[in-house]
Amino acid sequence: MELDEDPAIEPDPLATRRMPYLDYLLYEALPMDKIEARLLAHHAKSFVVIEGELYRRSHTRILQHYIPIEQGKQLLSDIHGGVCGLHVAPRTLVGNMFRQGFYWPTAVADAEQIVRTCEGC
Repeated sequence: MELDEDPAIEPDPLATRRMPYLDYLLYEALPMDKIEARLLAHHAKSFVVIEGELYRRSHTRILQHYIPIEQGKQLLSDIHGGVCGLHVAPRTLVGNMFRQGFYWPTAVADAEQIVRTCEGC
């Protein structure tokens, strides 16, 4: 499944979440705060950069493309309520997305919001 960049969508407000990981993995740059630096170094072990794109390694070793939150919400909406809508529980929906190779940090909360506001559920 491939996502298209939509120019009408505003830039991801939380894109700065990805930047520290990219800076650390590409340039070994750490924040000045020792606690933040330690946490970043610890969490960065789960990430890898391939051709300039950030991927997260899941516990099952699947590489998940770190996508912007708005694209993730759109993808969840399309799958949940599309023509062949699944209308499944939020965690099942997120599990399917992660197994397909997509990741964003607020996926579970976004799926719960979509399911809660769905008229067909």
